[in-house]
Amino acid sequence: MDKFARKCSATGKGINEGYCVNDGEFYFSEESQLVKFLRDRDSDDTSNLSDEFILKESYDLDEYYWTEWSEDDCEDEWYDEDGTRLTDES
Repeated sequence: MDKFARKCSATGKGINEGYCVNDGEFYFSEESQLVKFLRDRDSDDTSNLSDEFILKESYDLDEYYWTEWSEDDCEDEWYDEDGTRLTDES
């Protein structure tokens, strides 16, 4: 069974690489999920702004970054492919 270090906030699936938002408040496996989140959380109308603009502005404000997680990054929490938290007995 594969183990995953994080759980995607959009799909609920386990991931070992992706976008980390607000220092771990949210995780996304795909850029399109991140863009949707950034647009949805903003109270202003962002429909006239390009995805690239939204991503750059948010990145420049240190709101997210892309990373990979390894076994060294996780001490206790692991997820399976479906996003179910694994226990020590798993």
